[in-house]
Amino acid sequence: MCTAATYKTQDFYFGRTLDYEFSYGDEITVTPRKYPFHFRHMGEVVSHYAMIGMAHVAGDYPLYYDAINEKGLGIAGLNFVGNAVYFDPKPEKDNIAQFELIPWILGTCASLAEAKESLSRINL
Repeated sequence: MCTAATYKTQDFYFGRTLDYEFSYGDEITVTPRKYPFHFRHMGEVVSHYAMIGMAHVAGDYPLYYDAINEKGLGIAGLNFVGNAVYFDPKPEKDNIAQFELIPWILGTCASLAEAKESLSRINL
């Protein structure tokens, strides 16, 4: 299980834990603007916002735990074991695999409003 906390004053602070007894090989990972992301159902996206965060890199694909993009939008993928539900692809939706959610949102959205709009179209 993971824990996240936010603190807002004049600034906004975000933190989270990776409450595991072992490491998955996570490391600080930077994805530049032109790094090609190959999405299972959404094709290749080459032009996107740059991002930095904690990820396990598997086969040159960053599996982000959490990250923030160059516009200041951040997201954390918290783990709640046994609570995930996944759906079959739907042609009218943006079909995103669970491990693609963070790069999809941070790569294509510059603000919380854009992220909310994108999430309304996503089938995870």
